[in-house]
Formats: sequence, C-alpha cells, structure tokens
Amino acid sequence: MRDVYSAVADPTRRRMLQLLAETDELSLHEIMAHFEISRTAVSKHLAVLAEAGLVADRRAGRETRYRLNAAPLREIQTWVSTYERFWTDRIEQLRKLLEEDTMSQTDTVAVNLDVEMKSPIDKVWHALTDSATLSKWMLFKTNDFKPVVGHTFQFKDAPYYDGIIDCEVTEVDEPNRLSYTWSTEGVDGQPHTTVVTWTLSAAGDGATRLQLEQTGFRPEAKQEIGGAKAGWKGQLDALQEVLASS
Repeated sequence: MRDVYSAVADPTRRRMLQLLAETDELSLHEIMAHFEISRTAVSKHLAVLAEAGLVADRRAGRETRYRLNAAPLREIQTWVSTYERFWTDRIEQLRKLLEEDTMSQTDTVAVNLDVEMKSPIDKVWHALTDSATLSKWMLFKTNDFKPVVGHTFQFKDAPYYDGIIDCEVTEVDEPNRLSYTWSTEGVDGQPHTTVVTWTLSAAGDGATRLQLEQTGFRPEAKQEIGGAKAGWKGQLDALQEVLASS
C-alpha cells in the first residue's frame, strides 16, 4: 500500500480526487478531459491513488470507470485535527487583537451642541467662514481660514492660552456643512486631533438651526471634553451676539 500522504502530495492527484468527489464515477477519457497531460500520465496518477486506496475502479464494457474512496483520508483528517486547537487558540487571539484595535479606533467621544441662531442661514455661514468675522466671536483672535477643502490654517492668540490649533478643511458644502480637523496638544502633552463639523439648516422666521459636533475625543480625556463643551458654548453665545449686531 502506498502512503496516503505521498499520494495526495501531488496537485494533479488532488485535482483528480476533487473531480471524483463531485461525481459518482468517471472514465479515464472523462478524467483526461480536465488535464493537459498524456493518457499514460493520467493512468499513472490514478494508479498511485489506487495503491493508496483512494480510488476504486470497475470494468464497464470496454472501459474502466473510477470512483472515490474517501475512507483513507480520515487518517489525514485525524492528523490535522491534532493541530486544530493550536490554530483555534491563535485565531481567537487574533480576533481579540482585532477587536481591541477596532475599539481603539472607534470608541471615542463627541461633543455636541445644537442652537438656534436668530439670523438667516447665509449670514450664519458667512460668520463661520469669513476670517475677519471668525476673529470677532472665536476665542482665538487670529486665523488664516479659507473655506477651501485641503486648506491648512491655524487658530491662535487666545486669552490665557499660548497654544496654536492646527487645522485642515475637509468638507465645504455651502451653506449647509463645514468640517475641519482640530489638532492640538492634549493635557497629557501628546498631540491629538479631533474633527469639528458645523451643520446648518434653515428654521422658521428666518432663523438657522446650527449644530456643532466635535468628534474623536478619547473617553479618558475628561478634562479636554469638559473644556471643549464649555469653550464652544461660550463661543456660540459670542456668535449670537455678533450676528445680532451686524
């Protein structure tokens, strides 16, 4: 008897086993149709499989028909199953690592504020995108903002804060949506980037609903989150005053 492992080591013989597994029986001529090798080569491969007990044959008139005998493959299955726990453990470890990585990327906190501005949407949009007007209500009195996707700019010169906010415009959909990154140094001294998104929609009586969302805060950064909420609330109040006086 030929060793079953050596019998299935050849890719041509494995393909023959697959063909036989997909049908009840095949003749030599039918098997040959699937390979670009000689009749003699096909016969030799079938002989190897027969010696390993993987193929049985029978005479049907003037031809020999072949069928699969899968029983010897149980030996391979038993051998491979001894490593199943090895791979199961490692796949589980990989799954946990991927879950942790996904959580680290998606498990963030957002700051949300929703206010009604008593001004038309075009006027509110102008206040959000005009550099000079931004300086009137933003905490930061200097900026080089432009409502152009890809434009990088800075907010700086804020009272009691000597840091600089580095930003990049990521979305401009006048007059309904504006988004830019907000990169600064966290309380831990490490650089951190969030995304600020303004969403505008017309309300009744010429007013505008203004929604602010700043996403990407780490859950443990409670001081930064609290500071962002308080800071934006004060700046939105200042925006309301600037709009009312203009």
